[in-house]
Amino acid sequence: MSMSSRWVEADFEAIFREHYERLVGVVRRVLHGDAEAEEVCAEVFLRLYRSGPGVAASGLVGGWLYRTATRASIDVLRAHKRHGLEEELDTDRYGGSKDEDDGPLTKLLRGERIAEVRSVLARLRLKKAQVLLLRHSGLSYQEIAEAMQVRAASVGTMLVRAEAEFSALYQQQQNGNQKASRLEEAKEGR
Repeated sequence: MSMSSRWVEADFEAIFREHYERLVGVVRRVLHGDAEAEEVCAEVFLRLYRSGPGVAASGLVGGWLYRTATRASIDVLRAHKRHGLEEELDTDRYGGSKDEDDGPLTKLLRGERIAEVRSVLARLRLKKAQVLLLRHSGLSYQEIAEAMQVRAASVGTMLVRAEAEFSALYQQQQNGNQKASRLEEAKEGR
């Protein structure tokens, strides 16, 4: 790795090739589509390039990339929520099963569940959302520790706390949805 303030193109390209595909996979789990995930990842690699090779010199470039990408993904989710943007979910690609027997109702329900999970992730504190996203994207405790800049021994505790908060918010959201549904039924029954 070059110690100058400018990248050696071969070094940057090696980092890109090593991390891009997996990084897009992590971001794709959070966002609504390939184009949006690729756009976020392109921005993350642009930030890395502008930062210079010093990030890579520390040996923790993978962690930096995952941390930056998950933050950017969560920011996009929050922006969608803030602006009331509701994009159609491509459930065939993101959460849909390969089973051809899945009917439209199953696909619709799966899409709604994905939207609910994304909504709860957008409400979580950043570090908790990040640790959940990284773990459920298949990263090991050690990789999560590098990305979050914490000790590997702390990751388990962080995950337990994040899962508990996620579960509480998800349950709260479900209860709110049930109340709204009952209210709507009562209005229609007049």
